[in-house]
Amino acid sequence: MKAQNFTSLYTKQDSDETITQFQNEAGFSLIRLYPKDTPYYKDGRRMFIKIAALDRGFFYGVDMTKPEKRGETTDYVVTDGEEYKRRRVTNFLSDNSEFSFDNTSRKIIHQPSNKSFTMNEFVEILVANHLEDRLFWKRRLNATIDVVLKVLFWLSDKHYEMVRVLADKYSSHDNKPIPKEQKNIEPFFKYFYISKNLIFGILLVAFLFAILAAVFPNIIPIKNIWHSFFGEFSLSNPVVVLLLFLALFSSEKLSVWLNRKIKNFLMPEKNYFSEQKENFIERMHNFQLQNKFNLKLKL
Repeated sequence: MKAQNFTSLYTKQDSDETITQFQNEAGFSLIRLYPKDTPYYKDGRRMFIKIAALDRGFFYGVDMTKPEKRGETTDYVVTDGEEYKRRRVTNFLSDNSEFSFDNTSRKIIHQPSNKSFTMNEFVEILVANHLEDRLFWKRRLNATIDVVLKVLFWLSDKHYEMVRVLADKYSSHDNKPIPKEQKNIEPFFKYFYISKNLIFGILLVAFLFAILAAVFPNIIPIKNIWHSFFGEFSLSNPVVVLLLFLALFSSEKLSVWLNRKIKNFLMPEKNYFSEQKENFIERMHNFQLQNKFNLKLKL
């Protein structure tokens, strides 16, 4: 289908400013005003809608834009509208998995339900989903995962913020620079390989737990339980020494394991005979980048 015929399937509405058909592909872009009762309308923002039926599939997307005058032309700068804390919009781009274009009926088909929509009806679906904050819970889940990743990297004496910046700048693990890895051998008999921050974290938790046990002896009767099973808490007690070495050994195992997981995430090993699986750190990192959701047909 030619671009002109595809664009003619849409009837311009009062809220539409401009419609621009693509030159060499069946598709068009649409600049639309926001509803008058929204803060985006008052701030002069615009919706930028793109719809195209290409050889490789049917694609669409909606973005909030901020018009900027440059001489006689106007540039539409894409923005996510994060400054609107109480009422946010959702920018999205299709992945050719939910809708398709039927050349015979010249309608858009919703593949899961097999429902068909005219071009104008489909544009209204896009607009309605864009005006709703579809990523409300996803953003909060991403924030939680971000904190977990920062803590895990911190326990291994690394910085997740640096890794995230590099991941945004470079498209794959193969061509991005990796921060130099430094081994931190702690002076526990110069034997145990434990990250500095991991030791600090364990000591901090133990210190806070000891304070709580002293302030609330009835709620946390650790002293009575220890005396009942192990006797006096002193270095002359072999149980204390054994528990100390057990804690150091466990901390070393945890530190080595965590360092290995982070290293596999930063510099994955290439094995041509077996499929490389994502470790849990890579899965959490990639989850934050995946904001896909199914469009609601009725809002």
